[in-house]
Order: sequence, then structure tokens, then C-alpha cells
Amino acid sequence: MAVHPKKLLVEGDTDRRVVPYLMEANGVDWPADPPVFIASYNGVSKILKPEVIEAEMKASGLEALGVVVDANGDAAARWNQVRTWCGSEFAELPDQIPAEGLQTVHSSGPRFGVWIMPDNRFTGMLEDFLVRLIPDDSRGLYELAQRCVGEASGNGAPFRAVHRTKAEIHTWLAWQDEPAPQLHEAVARQVLKPTRPESHSFASWFRILFQV
Repeated sequence: MAVHPKKLLVEGDTDRRVVPYLMEANGVDWPADPPVFIASYNGVSKILKPEVIEAEMKASGLEALGVVVDANGDAAARWNQVRTWCGSEFAELPDQIPAEGLQTVHSSGPRFGVWIMPDNRFTGMLEDFLVRLIPDDSRGLYELAQRCVGEASGNGAPFRAVHRTKAEIHTWLAWQDEPAPQLHEAVARQVLKPTRPESHSFASWFRILFQV
């Protein structure tokens, strides 16, 4: 099987499913033979192994490689991890990831980019990005979901603090018609609005990196 010339590495299957619908809504055709191959690594620790970037950058025919990881508790700390991971392939990267995401070129020619969810600055993950796509007329309902999750936490709900937004958005999705779509389905059906201005920076980073 030939290596796809444009490849995006993501943490998990949720990201792998969401990105195509998000980009298609923002003007990128996504046929059965996709313009970018998205590889799910089942966790950030599996992406950020030194041998991963070395192997990916040496792949024959590579034109562009992108990486999307979650900030979780600290975007700056995550960027430092990514910089260390990239050290064998990129000698000079900025101390802070640009607000519009990293874009650079490898010495052998391929383009390389990094995006730290939700926005290269704040703590959080994919769900914190997607919360920004909730329609204005449903913000009140989302605030109710936040209060419900807070009450559940106070009553012993065992979710971790870092996953609070995940709990909130899935509570809100449970109240939709049809109830509880998966995140990629919510984007595809525009329960979450993928063309809101809050999506534009990521969409621009993606289009420029992969030239789509």
C-alpha cells in the first residue's frame, strides 16, 4: 500500500472522525479517497515517541505531515513536549507555538505543522474546541448542562476534572433530537455548527499545511 503524501496524526478515533466533517463544512472536498490520511494513535504518549517523527518524516513521497494533540492541563507544557519530540528533525522551533498553529518546512522538503487543541493557548482538548461550535440559541441549554454536571460532580460522579467539558458536551448532546449523537455525527448534522468563526483558525491551519 502506497504511503499517502499528506498525513495527519491525531490522538484518537474521535479526532479522526471529526476532522473530515469539520473540514468538509469549511470547503475541503472529502471523497472516499481523502485528500489527507488521518492516523489515530490511541493516545498522545504513542504519538510523542521519538521514533514516530523520525519514521514519518523519512516516509517516501511525503509532502506534508500534521500533528493534532490536546493541551489537557497546560498548553505550554504540551508544546514543550512536542518541541522535544521534534528535536531530532527540527533544530529551531519557537519557544511558544504560534496562536495560528505551527507551520514549518523540513530540511528534506515536506511541510510540517502542529495544532494543540483547543486553540494553541488554553487548556483543554477536542471537546473544548467543539463547545465553541454550539449554536447561540442553544447556549442557555449548554449552561444548564454545565450546572447539571457540576451537581453530578458534587454527588460523587467519578469523572476526572480534566474531562469536565467532555461530560458537559455529552450531557448537552443527550438532550438533542436525535439524542446523544457522537461528536462527528453532531458536526455532520450541524447540531454543532462547524462554520462558526471559532473554527476558522484551525481550518485555515489545515488548508495551508496540506494545500487543500
